[in-house]
Amino acid sequence: MAVAPPGMDRVTTAMCGTCANEGAYKVAIMTYANNKRGVDVPPTELELCSCMSNQAPGSPDYAIMSLKSGFHGRLLGALSSSRTRTSYKVDIPAFDWPAAQNPIYMYPLNDNVEYNRAQD
Repeated sequence: MAVAPPGMDRVTTAMCGTCANEGAYKVAIMTYANNKRGVDVPPTELELCSCMSNQAPGSPDYAIMSLKSGFHGRLLGALSSSRTRTSYKVDIPAFDWPAAQNPIYMYPLNDNVEYNRAQD
């Protein structure tokens, strides 16, 4: 807990940045599903059975939004949201996740406020 930011009472560690991103994706998706289902409402028998066949409703069609020039790692989920080099992605199955155009800022920031605001 010595590395936890002030106010945080839990820490999750990971072996690398890709693993950290994969873990964050899973936590975000599981939190979303839990909130959608209802806090403390367990999965239905249909959800439990269908997930073992990679079918809905147990394996829902959720997505992670990424940036068109973002790199998030080389595992399947992180690679599905990475879009920097074809050599990382070719021949690898990927999730059909959307990507947004990232803003491209001009520097120094104080001299380019209007341009950067338009990027946002």
